[in-house]
Amino acid sequence: MKKIPFWRKSTEDAPPPTHLPLPTGPHAVGYQDVMTPGPADEGIFVRFYYPSIYPLNETINKSELWPIWADDDYLIGFVKFMQAVLAKWPSWAPRGEFMYIDQISYIAPLMHLGCTHVWKFLNGKVHIPILKNAPISTEKKWPVIVFSHGMGCNRFAYSRICTDLASHGFVVAATEHRDGSGSLSFTMEGGTKNWIPHRRITDAEKEYTVRNQQLHFRVAEVKRTMDLVLKLNNGGDCANVLKEAADYDVSMFKNSMEASEPVLAGHSYGGATTLMALAEDHRFKQGLVLDGWLFPLKDEEISPTQPIVFINTESFMNRQNINRMKMFLTGIKDRRMVFIKGSVHQNHIDAPLIFKSGIIKKIIGMQSDTDPVLVLDLNDKLMLHFIWTNLGMELDKDVVQFLEHHESVLIEASDDGQKSEEYLTESDSVKEEITQEN
Repeated sequence: MKKIPFWRKSTEDAPPPTHLPLPTGPHAVGYQDVMTPGPADEGIFVRFYYPSIYPLNETINKSELWPIWADDDYLIGFVKFMQAVLAKWPSWAPRGEFMYIDQISYIAPLMHLGCTHVWKFLNGKVHIPILKNAPISTEKKWPVIVFSHGMGCNRFAYSRICTDLASHGFVVAATEHRDGSGSLSFTMEGGTKNWIPHRRITDAEKEYTVRNQQLHFRVAEVKRTMDLVLKLNNGGDCANVLKEAADYDVSMFKNSMEASEPVLAGHSYGGATTLMALAEDHRFKQGLVLDGWLFPLKDEEISPTQPIVFINTESFMNRQNINRMKMFLTGIKDRRMVFIKGSVHQNHIDAPLIFKSGIIKKIIGMQSDTDPVLVLDLNDKLMLHFIWTNLGMELDKDVVQFLEHHESVLIEASDDGQKSEEYLTESDSVKEEITQEN
């Protein structure tokens, strides 16, 4: 039999591109990006992750549909966000997680030069294993989760979490906030991108004033995201102003979602966004706060009544932040607080899965004692367990067994106040919160 020359061999034999870990649910995940018309305070920018008609194992076979994790503009946006952090250390960032910060600060003004080449040299072109415009599964109507990202992030920075949830049978609407708290975003006007860079806080400004204003902006965006979900589910017209809008068929979402009991979740700044939005918008029936940064609502008086779980990393356990969280646990049923041992604040985002160099991860605050894949697996399964329980859905036995198997890494704080207090006292990661006199 005649051999085929190597230069003519099918590309089917080639390995898939570098990518984030595959999700753990049974569904391959589809995605669509949707931006509605108008300025940032009127429109909305969302990435939808959803269970597709394909089984999980088809994900690898359709890698040509995978998006790149971040294009060059967003990579530069991340670096410029880090420059802002180094120029004026923010109250949310646990300084002890970042090595050589004083030394790195000297070269911070030059960090954006050539950063895209450095990224690709260190990590290659990283893809997200989700399928562009894949048909949504019609197996059932899927429950809805709206997700709010943290400071310096965007709609794709939590792709591992959102993809994993979608693979287990949820439509996840990840809002890209355009209040200036993200690393970068944009609006579209006349077919042109108008960039929204990260907003730096000047020395003359009070951090709380700026962050509280942004918080209210974010809450309004979360509400508009839910409006969009309902509109698409009802078959309403939706103008998508993105240049690639023709690549997406939003009509597939008609009658695809069980939107009567939507879930709201968010990380860090998105955690504060979640709590305030729960208090203001009772369409959301439960909330999940991942390492919530509650400083932006410290002077707000809010009393959400929905079930809430706080899933925290070990390094973010400063007493003032935890005490604020405990205020939401008092006197209300269906409230939980869980810590994941050996984890850091940035374990919730995708980046610790992408960077391989330990020294790089230590410099940018992403080095954790517990494996980052395990941290996210535990986080996602804690989220699923809480959501399923409060929706009255059947629990996945594999998820329950996974959590039981790793219970030594988890600290349940809400069932034993003394236990959590002892852990706070003994943990080497407890740091005094940077005092904000603003």
